[in-house]
Amino acid sequence: MQQHDLDVVGIWTEVKLSILREYAAAYAKILAKQEVIRHFAYIDGFAGYGEHISRASGERVTGSPGVALTITPRFSHYHFIDMDGD
Repeated sequence: MQQHDLDVVGIWTEVKLSILREYAAAYAKILAKQEVIRHFAYIDGFAGYGEHISRASGERVTGSPGVALTITPRFSHYHFIDMDGD
């Protein structure tokens, strides 16, 4: 795997990732309970790298692909799209 420089992100990105985590978890729970739905996908059209660096703390922050992969119940399919194929 190629080594990448991680993006330094501000508080708005960290807030967005927190909202994404809560929303996707609620959405997955609702869909998983529907008997007529057999599969449901997570699609991230601006996935980026799986980690960033927090401007505020200097610590690593899990990006949207990593957030999606930790949601339970799990999505049936994942599609991570980014301009950089790596």
